[in-house]
Amino acid sequence: MANSMTEHSRKLRSKTANEYNKRMLAEGKVKQFSVRMETPVADEFVAILAEIGGKKAEAIKKLCEIYRQHQA
Repeated sequence: MANSMTEHSRKLRSKTANEYNKRMLAEGKVKQFSVRMETPVADEFVAILAEIGGKKAEAIKKLCEIYRQHQA
């Protein structure tokens, strides 16, 4: 087994990623929020996410762009 696949290496990568994410939040470079919504609305969002592809943050950015285009 390669060193990168050992339990120790996986835990180390996880720890490093958690520290990075906490630092980005603390420095104000990213924001995190949670959304609670009715199941049909959440299902619709998941369907749109599947169509757009990518991560949730990318889908939210795309939806914001579409909204702004329709406001102009």
